[in-house]
Amino acid sequence: MLLIACSLSDREFAQWLASQLAEHQYQTKIIHRVGQSAPDVSAALMVISPDGIAPDFSAHVIDQAKASQYPVWGLVARSVNPLPDFVAGVQLEDFTTKRDAALKRLLDGKLPSPQLQASPGSKTAQSIRTFNAARDSYLARAALKSQHTMNAYERSINLFFDFLGDRSIPQVLPIQRLRALTTGDIPLHTLSHDDEPMLAHFVRWLALPSSGKRGDKRPYRLSTIELRLAGVQHWLHFLQQDGWLPDGFSLEQAKSMARQELTKQEQPESKPPDIPDTIEEVIHYYDTQQRPKYLNKPEADPDRARRWELTRLRNRALLHSLSDTGGRISEILSLNLSNFTETTKRDVLLVEVTGKGGHTYHLHFAKSLAAIRSYIHTRGTTIGDSPLFVSHDPRYDGNRMSRVVAWRVVQRAAKALGLPNITPHDFRHWRASQLVTQGLSPDDVQDYLGHRSVETTRVYFAEAKDT
Repeated sequence: MLLIACSLSDREFAQWLASQLAEHQYQTKIIHRVGQSAPDVSAALMVISPDGIAPDFSAHVIDQAKASQYPVWGLVARSVNPLPDFVAGVQLEDFTTKRDAALKRLLDGKLPSPQLQASPGSKTAQSIRTFNAARDSYLARAALKSQHTMNAYERSINLFFDFLGDRSIPQVLPIQRLRALTTGDIPLHTLSHDDEPMLAHFVRWLALPSSGKRGDKRPYRLSTIELRLAGVQHWLHFLQQDGWLPDGFSLEQAKSMARQELTKQEQPESKPPDIPDTIEEVIHYYDTQQRPKYLNKPEADPDRARRWELTRLRNRALLHSLSDTGGRISEILSLNLSNFTETTKRDVLLVEVTGKGGHTYHLHFAKSLAAIRSYIHTRGTTIGDSPLFVSHDPRYDGNRMSRVVAWRVVQRAAKALGLPNITPHDFRHWRASQLVTQGLSPDDVQDYLGHRSVETTRVYFAEAKDT
């Protein structure tokens, strides 16, 4: 087993590396933090980059390697100057330019020989195939539509592991009674006919009240339960195609039971969440945000003051865009400068985006155009393919704004105004309610918000009738 240690920002490189090593019969485990490990490690590969793994994490990896007497390599995924202190004495391999050549050098005598691979259906192969190995193999090799989908499915699998490890629920399955260091260490070949209800039990478990433990966000809405189930089923189907599931376990029967349980879990027609009446204050918070006093002093750094103003204008444009279009945060963050050229002086601008499930529709920009154009003009950027919303932090200057940062922008405004927690998606619900109040038809609102089904839109009309 090869251990790949990396930061979350280097996850894409680590997954590429794992997929390449799998083609050479290596088993891998990707870890991101102290506390994660893998059995029978033969070598550790630390991914090095400007925002790579933390010193305490790297020290942990190196100490573990010394204690277990296996080698460590440092793989430079992105240029770092100077190199971090912890790489002193660690063998380095440069992957910043020619990845294939660097991989060949690594494989040519540097790595320990891969373990002898047994045939897919043999007991030898099955005995070493744990739930953890099955998850890691899937994430390294599955052909998923996007990184966002991969992240969502990984969360689904990890949630499924939590379910398997919960022995406090009624009707514990045989697979849940097995003793193992962690749920992920359970061998796959122990799945049996008696475990076929596990997906149905997983659906039921997701709808149970929270245990009160940190991170337990149950009960989940039906739409979220369906999403988590889809992720686990996609994973199990991948394993079945690879011959990892034992013959005594029927995935089709397990899926059939899950569909029956979903029918039982169907909830009455959902209502849109209650949006605070004060959400409009959040929309306009950055319009008049005051610059910190230290930036008004004569000795203040002009570049720092300029970056602060650019960040304010960006945040202002972001909130106005979310509330004006009702777009999902992923759609808003996917926009480029080319969507808002200097020659575009119309009062209303339609921009085509790809929504959920590959569905395309148009975002309607009107009141937000002034804030967007002000931000673009102040930036002075003319490269059409550059992202519209970018970081102005010197460390990440010009990088596309992430969903995490966008959430912080919204929540920072709400907190400053003393308002309840507000998310970017709340602006979508707010906009939908505004459109209904303005008298638009269900078909028009569906088109505006890019709903694939008009039934989703009708929820807002039903709510309007009740008020």
